[in-house]
Amino acid sequence: MKRWFDLTFRPFFVLTGAVTALGALNAFWPRWTVERIELIPFSQDYTIILQHWGILLGLMGIFMIVAAYSEAWRNPILIYSALEKAFIVYLVMANVRRPYSRGFWAGAAMDATVVLYSIVYFLFRITKQQRPLMPAPEQGAARSIIVL
Repeated sequence: MKRWFDLTFRPFFVLTGAVTALGALNAFWPRWTVERIELIPFSQDYTIILQHWGILLGLMGIFMIVAAYSEAWRNPILIYSALEKAFIVYLVMANVRRPYSRGFWAGAAMDATVVLYSIVYFLFRITKQQRPLMPAPEQGAARSIIVL
């Protein structure tokens, strides 16, 4: 399993991060993105929240790509992205019979894949204790506590 993660982690998070970052199109071209990509009617009344959501997606995607290369970024970014993506999957599934959800099906499928990958990644790390969650205390620190 370690070899599998070693081989797939970087390409998986670069690819899914890049696709997530495409959500930034909402920030810069909200009408075009909503009508052509998300396939839902555009409402001028929601432009501000749509643009805000777009910039959040863009940054999340960039951070996922950085996490693919930086181990220091992995835990916080994977936890945050898994929670964020799990919630959008839940929202799409809860509204699957509504016509406005159909533009989000492909994104929700990708997000579900990221969530599952992240869960398996963390389960593997916890069960194999690849990296301890907390470092072992130093001998000197233990002595100083006893002296106190």
